[in-house]
Amino acid sequence: MNIIIPVAGEGTRLRPHTHTSPKALIYVAGKTILGHILDSFESLGSNNFIIVYGAKGDAIVRYCKQRREKFKFVFQEKRLGLGHAIHAGARGLKGPTIVILGDTIIEYDFRKFKQASTNILAVKAVDEPQRFGIVETAGIKVTDLVEKPSRPRSNLAITGLYYFLNIEKIYHAVSYIMRKGIKTRGEFQITDALRYLLKKGEPFKAARITKWFDCGTTAALLETNRHLLIKTHRVKKRKGLVTVAPVFIADSARITNSIIGPNVSIGEHALISNAIIKDAIINSRASVMNALLTGSIVGDEACVKGGYKKLSVSDHSTLEFP
Repeated sequence: MNIIIPVAGEGTRLRPHTHTSPKALIYVAGKTILGHILDSFESLGSNNFIIVYGAKGDAIVRYCKQRREKFKFVFQEKRLGLGHAIHAGARGLKGPTIVILGDTIIEYDFRKFKQASTNILAVKAVDEPQRFGIVETAGIKVTDLVEKPSRPRSNLAITGLYYFLNIEKIYHAVSYIMRKGIKTRGEFQITDALRYLLKKGEPFKAARITKWFDCGTTAALLETNRHLLIKTHRVKKRKGLVTVAPVFIADSARITNSIIGPNVSIGEHALISNAIIKDAIINSRASVMNALLTGSIVGDEACVKGGYKKLSVSDHSTLEFP
């Protein structure tokens, strides 16, 4: 199976965490976003992964080369939209191909694609459909696709997971919209290319999914962390550590006199001392000392230091600390 993973996005909504690191390598629930995606395809056996990368892509390449999967790397020199990224990754490919976005974690049995006899778009009902590519359906048959419609006639959003029976057709459809200059909001969108194919008679089916995690914002990343930790909970006993499940604490992390959890991920070689941390992601080699953190993300090698206050408070007093 060909599996195209576009990871060239700048990750502007996750800044400052993506100033130095690609979005796909952001840490969540014990591993990188890209690591979660790659691991989810283990049930398919041997696969041909095509990584479409851009800025800060050297880190992506280094990460992938440490893994056991087979990779092909394609550099997207200009970021002209998702359609353009898939076009770059699809060049020279033939046959069945999965496309999944590099900032999207989806829980799905990918083995179902092996029995598929037509193209499949993974969709989910959303509250704000105007923010997404939207499909209209009759049963499971796709009847129309529109990218970010101002007046959506459906609430089924395209989640960023696609199965194409013949990737060559997708390549040629994107070539067509690029040649004709067909853009939505200034970019070549895969939705526009698929709509062109649909109007020419190419069939598409919609597969509804329930567990879709877009890791594009800090709030979404923490929500994903909370969900995935239920399955990836891991911690070894340490003196001076109290944990409230679920958490993931790397074995190499050094922690003393601290309460960790619930919903906390702590990366390799992190240093935690005299801290209370919940609902947070602490990345590799970060330090948190004398602090209380919640709803927080601490980047690689970042340092957070707090302090304790000494008080003498009389009866009926009220103190508030910012």
